[in-house]
Amino acid sequence: MNPSTIVEQALFGIVCHPLHDEAQISAFFSPHYQQWVDGKSLDYAGFVAHMAKLKQITRAIHVTVLAIASQQENVLTHHRVDVTKADGSRAQIEVFAHFVVQESRILRCEELTRLVAGAAEDGELGSVQ
Repeated sequence: MNPSTIVEQALFGIVCHPLHDEAQISAFFSPHYQQWVDGKSLDYAGFVAHMAKLKQITRAIHVTVLAIASQQENVLTHHRVDVTKADGSRAQIEVFAHFVVQESRILRCEELTRLVAGAAEDGELGSVQ
């Protein structure tokens, strides 16, 4: 599977999936995974905790990939995340991300997010734990 496909499948199969599934996360993300979101860092365990928290506080997450480009192990995305929180309120976040894929799993991600719509605290959805 090429790196772009791995990233897209991770976005749709993990982020958009309504249930927290650690086995699915480990299928797409290296145990050495590192993520930086808006200056905050998460290791693999922190990312798993982040995904678990997202599933607790949201009812639905939908990702729209606006653009994707890859070169060797690097994948760059511009995507939009539409969130319906458990209380029914909504948020929309724009994301620019750089993923590195090695050995068919995502090893690292650096992303910048911008809250397009929603409450001010929704700007933290990219790193909430």
